[in-house]
Order: sequence, then C-alpha cells, then structure tokens
Amino acid sequence: MPAFEREWAAALKASRRTFSLAPLYAVLQEWQGRLASASAVDAFVASGCDDSGFIDMAELRGQRR
Repeated sequence: MPAFEREWAAALKASRRTFSLAPLYAVLQEWQGRLASASAVDAFVASGCDDSGFIDMAELRGQRR
C-alpha cells in the first residue's frame, strides 16, 4: 500500500474514533509539504551533495509540536 493511502487510512480510523477531523488535516498538511518540497529534494539528491550532517525533518517537526 502506498504511503499516502496507509497514512490516510490510519488518520481516518483515528478521526472516526475521536470524532475529530484533525488527524485528516494533519495528513493533508504533511503531504502538501512533501509535495511542495519534492522538486528541491530531487535537485539536492541529484547534485550528489553530502547530507550526512543534516538533521532529520521528522525530528525537527517533533520538536516543534
């Protein structure tokens, strides 16, 4: 199952369980960000730059919440 469908299904279950649309909005927001940055990420990867010194975006997002 593709990642979006898997995340959407999990958010839909959570939404039904909590009677809240917040999980669905969170998945949409996350994927909008991924799609908006996809071309920049592709260009960076294609450039062959070393990315070993960078921080994982998931860690950064976790710190802001």
